[in-house]
Amino acid sequence: GDFNLSNRFTIEIDGIEANGINSVEGIESESEVVEYKDGEDGVTHTRPGNHKPGKIMISRDWSNTSEFRTWRKAVLDGKVERKSVSVIFHNDAGEEAGRMDFFECWPSKLLFSDANMLQLNSRNSGHASEKVEFVCDTEPSKSK
Repeated sequence: GDFNLSNRFTIEIDGIEANGINSVEGIESESEVVEYKDGEDGVTHTRPGNHKPGKIMISRDWSNTSEFRTWRKAVLDGKVERKSVSVIFHNDAGEEAGRMDFFECWPSKLLFSDANMLQLNSRNSGHASEKVEFVCDTEPSKSK
């Protein structure tokens, strides 16, 4: 199959496109590793243990839109609202070439500004940004 370009993507949250997204990172899926011995063979074997929830970090330009902050505030208020998050890859013609869907997601962390969070610099001409880390209770599914 064709490879997906890393610079041509959009993000949808519950089917609605999120604007201003400039990077997606930290997509991960992990299982605990459980060690065990089988009789007296002297070899340590491994098997998968509990599956850890997946994570995805989305970065976007900070603007007057507040949907990420409102969603995070609901979590802080004890009202976890789980949503689906999709990373959609586009081909050169702008058509959907593939996607990764994450389900049962909620924002576990909200970070402001650049990599040195909360550092604003008047000598920098870049945009302020916010990063949201989502925890997703299901394995990401990949289609196309």
